[in-house]
Amino acid sequence: MNPLMSVRMLWSSRAGWDALSRTHPSSFRSFVLIVLPLSLLASAMILYAAWFHADSYGSLAPFSYWQAVALTFLLTCWLSVHAMAQFIRIAVHTRTRPAYADCYRLAAIAPIPIWLSSLSLLVPSPLFNVVAAVLGLLASGGLIFHGLDALFEHDDSVRTEALAHTVFAVGALVWTLIVAFLAMPFF
Repeated sequence: MNPLMSVRMLWSSRAGWDALSRTHPSSFRSFVLIVLPLSLLASAMILYAAWFHADSYGSLAPFSYWQAVALTFLLTCWLSVHAMAQFIRIAVHTRTRPAYADCYRLAAIAPIPIWLSSLSLLVPSPLFNVVAAVLGLLASGGLIFHGLDALFEHDDSVRTEALAHTVFAVGALVWTLIVAFLAMPFF
């Protein structure tokens, strides 16, 4: 899939999703190809910001603390993708319960913009980082809506929109709890 198609997936239930719906990778394959590299990127960006720009974030914490934060973030990402896959599987109302691997694939695709927003940590500006994270969260919402429609609902209905709002709200809550937990020592 080309990068332009990936961007179009934010606004369309067809572009990119049609090809994706014809494949059914295992949850392990989705983990290895999507979740593992992008969650490692986000964790590495946390370490990068702590090593090179800690003073920009008002942190007096030692680097070992940031290593623990990055590791906790990594493991929490892995766990939250699994939890979101389970939630999607329960929340989708089809005649038969969708396969866990398909739900996991959507749960792995949805946070891609959030993980990519960690690249904003290359710039030592907390305001810029927050804006990038919020934009990543909104893009994630677009992926959730169009992914649910393309992979499970197929009708772009009010029911799909309600389901997307529910899944997005749970995902945003999980993301907020992760960030709050990791940022707690700074407040």
